Amino acid sequence: MQSQNVFKKEKTEPPKIIPLQNEQSISRASISRVIIAIILLIVVIEVGFFKTYIQYFPKFEDATVNGETVHFNSIMHFHGIVMMGWVLMLLVQPILILKGKIKWHRRVGSLSYVLAPLVVLALYLANKDNLHYFSQHSDALSSLTVTFPSLVFFVILYSLAIFYRHRPALHMRFMCSTAFLLINPPLDRALITYLGLHGFSEGIIIVLLLAGIVTVVDSLRTKRISPFALVFGFLLLQKILYDLRDTPFWQTMGNAITKIF
Repeated sequence: MQSQNVFKKEKTEPPKIIPLQNEQSISRASISRVIIAIILLIVVIEVGFFKTYIQYFPKFEDATVNGETVHFNSIMHFHGIVMMGWVLMLLVQPILILKGKIKWHRRVGSLSYVLAPLVVLALYLANKDNLHYFSQHSDALSSLTVTFPSLVFFVILYSLAIFYRHRPALHMRFMCSTAFLLINPPLDRALITYLGLHGFSEGIIIVLLLAGIVTVVDSLRTKRISPFALVFGFLLLQKILYDLRDTPFWQTMGNAITKIF
């Protein structure tokens, strides 16, 4: 995430309000809440993927997970490293802002020009690999409603973040919005592994509620429609597509999507 060089160092205690050009000020409390939210996301990731991936480090030998044999491959490892790198970048950036390290904030933000394409590649490869996981073609097409939208939504949200890179408040919100796309995978695994639930059908409702609350609170605070409304709309669309996963409509659309893989 990039920001305008409008922060002034204080010799005494740091200011409670961080001013941004052409946008409403962002309070230190708001930035602190972003940091806490990303830390909680990391906790969810660690818990969700522990029994299905992390505990098999470093050998990653074939294992039985939730009654199914899992063959760990390079795509899984690449996906995990890249996505965790993105989450860590989302965590470091607001910390640098909070400490007034704007030059370092910009330098780390420049890494996103490399990391974001790697995220897209990782999501693409994960989608492609997932298609070969199911024995039934119809099941593979149904699974695309969970995996493929995240790829498209990430590209849109990151592109908007870069487009508004000179409007820091908007830029920050669109970058933070990408974090919502990372909640479902570990949350689904946690719901399946620890509670025996289906996974995505329950997880997407939880994430929708979180995105809805953030959207409403941010809209009321800024007195305008929050950019988080876009990610809420994306997640709602993903749920609708998931509910249509076994219909002829999606099966036809899914067959068309598979051609890019």
